[in-house]
Amino acid sequence: MAVGGFTATAQSIKIRTEKNIDLTQYETFTVLQGESVTPKDEKKATDKALFDAVKAGVRREMEDRGYKYVEDSTAQLSISYVAGSFDLTDAGNVGPLGQAPADDPSQLNQSRSWSNTSREGMLVLEMVDRATKKEVWKAETDDVPLSRAEITRALDAVIYKAFKKFPSREAKKKKKK
Repeated sequence: MAVGGFTATAQSIKIRTEKNIDLTQYETFTVLQGESVTPKDEKKATDKALFDAVKAGVRREMEDRGYKYVEDSTAQLSISYVAGSFDLTDAGNVGPLGQAPADDPSQLNQSRSWSNTSREGMLVLEMVDRATKKEVWKAETDDVPLSRAEITRALDAVIYKAFKKFPSREAKKKKKK
């Protein structure tokens, strides 16, 4: 869905905020179960573990900014996600002699190829105004490094970066005083 307004990219996380929306007008939020797009046979974590990790990260970031978490439908904002992981393989050919010199003439015409497989993840966070059912904020990235990281730590880092420039209600309260 195309969203008008402000677009920012920070460390490969794209942030979109709906034009003419003051996010600090909202007070309450809830986190909804999102969708995992990782094939079942490749999942390293259950859907519940994924939800718990995203919920904890989003809740911490929003509460740190003065928003109040509620479990029910009274929330003004609902935040959901789409997350998944995939294997990414890079391959290339460095040509004859490649990275190492030939030991004998028979190796002169042999090319040297390489490949590297890593596990990457993607996360999209979507914030919707529950009254209007319109998206007001969205963060997305498709290069969450999962090869060596525990899923919770990787998600925490991405969620932290996504909310880095999210407006604080605390700052708004201080300005009014």
